[in-house]
Amino acid sequence: MKLNIHGEYTISIPVQTMFLNTALNIHNHNLITLFGESFFLNRAINDQFTPITFILIGNGNNRPKKMDSRLGNETARKRCVKSIDLDKKQLILKCNFPSSEILGTSEIGVSNGDILISHDTYEKIDEEFLTPNIGDVEIEYIFQLSTASLCNSFAPATAGSNIYTTYEPNEVIGVLENNTNSGYRRVNSLSSLLSIKGSYYYDIVTKNLYIRTTRDTNPNDDEIVIQTR
Repeated sequence: MKLNIHGEYTISIPVQTMFLNTALNIHNHNLITLFGESFFLNRAINDQFTPITFILIGNGNNRPKKMDSRLGNETARKRCVKSIDLDKKQLILKCNFPSSEILGTSEIGVSNGDILISHDTYEKIDEEFLTPNIGDVEIEYIFQLSTASLCNSFAPATAGSNIYTTYEPNEVIGVLENNTNSGYRRVNSLSSLLSIKGSYYYDIVTKNLYIRTTRDTNPNDDEIVIQTR
C-alpha cells in the first residue's frame, strides 16, 4: 500500500462592478517540497514538528523546486483555519488576506512556521484583476491524501472481451500500469473501453472498476496499481 499526498489551492478574488458581484478564482496544484514530505512522515510517528500554521504569499517568480526551504520573496503570512473532510480524505486550510497584500503577488506556500511544506507560483496579480480596496481575498488550500495498491483480482467482464473488472469499495481516481509505466485514461462509460486501450471506467454506484490494458493482456499478468481516495 502506498500513500500519496498532493496539494492544490484556490485564490478567490472579489469582482464587483455595477453589473457583477462574483469572484475570479485562481486554481492550481503545487509542489510538495522534500521538507514537506519529511514533515508529513514525521508527524505520523512523533511530535517533532509544529502543526501546519500559516499560508504564505510572496512576489518571487522562480519555478518551485523540491529543495525549496522558503518562498522566493515572502511578503505576508496569515494563520489558517484548519478542518478535515474524512469522506474525501482532505486537509482543508482557509484564511483571508487584505486585497492590498495580495496585489503584486506571484507565489504561495504553506508552512508550520519553520518548514516550507508546499510551494507554487502563479501569474502576477495586478490591478487589472484586483483593486486594493475591494476587501478580503479568501485562500483555500487543500492537501489530498490518496492510497495506491497493486491489484491481481481482475476477472473478465464478459466472455471474449478484452475488458476486465474488479470490485473496489473506495473511489478510484487513477490506474497505473507499473510494468509499462503507463497511466490509464479515465472514460465515462463502459462502452468507451471498447475503443480505447489503456483506459478505465469506475462505476460509482456498483463500486466496480473496469479496465482495458495497453496491450489487451490479462491485467493479472501485469502490475496494475489502483489509486483511491
